[in-house]
Amino acid sequence: MLHFNPKIPVRRIGILLAAFLLAGFSGPAFADRQVIKMTIDDVERSALVFAPKKSADTMLPLVLVYHGRGDDSGKFARAVKLHKDWKNAVVVYPRGLFLDSKPKMRGWQGRVGEYNDRDLKFTDRLLQRLQTMYPVDPQRTYVAGFSSGGHFTFLLLRERTEMFVAYSVIGALQPDFQSNSPAKPFIFLFGRDEGSQYQEQWVNTVKALARHNRASGEQIEYEDCCTLLYPKAEGATMVYGLYSAGHIWPYSGNQRLMRFFKQASDGAQTVSSGKE
Repeated sequence: MLHFNPKIPVRRIGILLAAFLLAGFSGPAFADRQVIKMTIDDVERSALVFAPKKSADTMLPLVLVYHGRGDDSGKFARAVKLHKDWKNAVVVYPRGLFLDSKPKMRGWQGRVGEYNDRDLKFTDRLLQRLQTMYPVDPQRTYVAGFSSGGHFTFLLLRERTEMFVAYSVIGALQPDFQSNSPAKPFIFLFGRDEGSQYQEQWVNTVKALARHNRASGEQIEYEDCCTLLYPKAEGATMVYGLYSAGHIWPYSGNQRLMRFFKQASDGAQTVSSGKE
């Protein structure tokens, strides 16, 4: 049985500065920065792509990163900067379409059939295109989502399990998450300052994900931020933790994701504590 302890070790987090939002994309490490466009059901879709210098004999990691509601691929990429931290990966920031909201804001579908599955179709086509453009490694293909993008990532875990090796959700809650899809390595981070009204939902989301990943009850501290749950047979490793900020991508979040994703590929269903 999983014994949940809400008093998780918390790493010291800074808040992203507003200047981050104004920073440009320049950098000599990148030989390829472009916007991919495609038309799906008569609607133009786009994604911002950063790729390292190409090598004919090198297979590259690929990570899709979905922005939150009210954001877009450009501003989100400038704030998160995963492409700058993960220089040897193809990092892709898809752009969401407007939701049925007032005021109009960009975001992502959260359940099957919503918006005619426009974002599932987009993800399918985008992955196909990327595989023709870059030498990406299927065994190192990952997905992460923040807020509305996190809800869509939960949907991808349900509906597109075969497409990604590991998943990450930041700043989104799904306490009623259930799926018959196979367990996959998963890292789940949430802001401690999001508000006390979300505490119970966060706890229940952790429990729902632990059930999905077939947690064994054995757990250890992961790095200095989180808890790692070891799985039973046919399960997969899960990491969860709180960071000291509100509804914002966490400082050092990129490093957490990169290490977990790499360990998920290297170690298949289990990862280490992250300590040397």
